[in-house]
Amino acid sequence: MEKENTGSTIPESTKPNRKYKDSVFTALFGSKESLLELYKVLHPEDTEVTADDIEEIALENVLLIRRYNDAAMGVRDKLIILSEHQSTINPNMPVRILLYIAGEYEKIIKRNGDYKSLYSSKLITLPAPEFYVVYTGNNECVDYMHLTDAFPEEYRNSSFLNLDIKVIKDEDKNNILGGYIAFVKKAEKLKRTQGYTFTKALKEAVAWCREENILAGFMEERSEEMMELMLEEWNIEDAIKYNREEGREEGIEEGMKKGMVYAYYEMNMNTNEIAKKVQLTEAEVLEIIRKKDLR
Repeated sequence: MEKENTGSTIPESTKPNRKYKDSVFTALFGSKESLLELYKVLHPEDTEVTADDIEEIALENVLLIRRYNDAAMGVRDKLIILSEHQSTINPNMPVRILLYIAGEYEKIIKRNGDYKSLYSSKLITLPAPEFYVVYTGNNECVDYMHLTDAFPEEYRNSSFLNLDIKVIKDEDKNNILGGYIAFVKKAEKLKRTQGYTFTKALKEAVAWCREENILAGFMEERSEEMMELMLEEWNIEDAIKYNREEGREEGIEEGMKKGMVYAYYEMNMNTNEIAKKVQLTEAEVLEIIRKKDLR
């Protein structure tokens, strides 16, 4: 039976099928319901949109990083890509988005059977793109980022290839996007506080969100998963930074696993369960804990 045409230019076969681990960011925006909330923040003027208009899109991990910090959706005739800038300003975000949109358009053309039309007089229809970056840092940050900034200075006024990204930094606790920014900033601030472990910082950040009614549903249903994802992110960052500063040969994966053992141990998880989560033997877990206690 032929499928009913909904008018969307996004093929249904772009449903998420990730090979890489989620981050807190992608876990939060990992359902049609949460993407609908996100869309309403970006487009409050669209009062008729429903979950049926939302199509989840799985972005290809073009940079071969461990985790996704990006989300995408199709909404009628729009294709929206949202990336997390995190706390450090990255001027290469427009280049990253360019690689994403080129890949997504190629997939759409292939799946719609339009490849031959590229060489014909028929105009191919593509969804209109929108690009956003979420910034959770405390430094000054521009309102828009531009691909042309990557060009040699004398060509930055070129109109041949433009790609602009809106930077979102508003901590509006009453919506899903502002609530996420507020949560990350609170957690990062606590993490930098003297005497705070990663686990203690996250526990207090989650408690604060509950008191302030921030991301209420997500915190109620998935706070444990969220803490594990954030701990893994922090431990990866910490392992990379430590290895770079110390000139150590220890692998990032090994350093991250040690950090997760410490974090789970602080959460009063038994060593057998820790071993299963970090894919080590229980003897290896006990040895990591023993060495930490000896410090």
